[in-house]
Amino acid sequence: MATLLTFLAVPAHSDTTIGPRTQPPYPDWLTKRMETLRHQNPKAMLLGDSLVAGWPADLARRLFDAEPMNFGAGGDTTGNLLWRVRQSFGPGMKLRSALVLVGTNDLPNRTAAEIAGTIEAITTDVKRFAPGTCVTLLTLLPRRDGNAAFAERIMDVNRRLTTLAGPGLRVVDVHTALRDACPPEGACPLYKDPVHPNRAGYERLTAAIGKAGCG
Repeated sequence: MATLLTFLAVPAHSDTTIGPRTQPPYPDWLTKRMETLRHQNPKAMLLGDSLVAGWPADLARRLFDAEPMNFGAGGDTTGNLLWRVRQSFGPGMKLRSALVLVGTNDLPNRTAAEIAGTIEAITTDVKRFAPGTCVTLLTLLPRRDGNAAFAERIMDVNRRLTTLAGPGLRVVDVHTALRDACPPEGACPLYKDPVHPNRAGYERLTAAIGKAGCG
């Protein structure tokens, strides 16, 4: 346990810090999942923050050909997720398909280059530990909080993410799928709050993605 909770102050991109979320600390079930992940050796996974943690299980199953493990943690930044991947994954894992959505919690404190750079490090490390994995990388979702600076940064991050597509890495623009279905201002029927989709929002995301994978 002590090894698992060691803080890794290693830059992933610029001054992004890799380390665990501390407030609140990770729940016991997630810490246990991290400790045993490489032994469980799942074939499919969703990785990310609360946007992943809240993905309805039945809709998540539609994305994969195998039963997926949800590795989402509310409040995680890109640096937190990168730390969890490096702590939990191990060489030779048989993971075949991974979906990654993370970055909205970085918007107040990181530049677009830093956010996209750490997301790239996450996908690189997933494939390093599990070379046979196809990673489906989702663009950042639009927020409904009226923050123009965040909206501009999201678009900049997403432009950078689209350049990462290549063998074993598929990038899906889910930002447009939600943005075009919502009015420019006011409430949107796909969101339960300014950041998180509701069931209808996740249904739209799931349809936009289709099957996670590169084929």
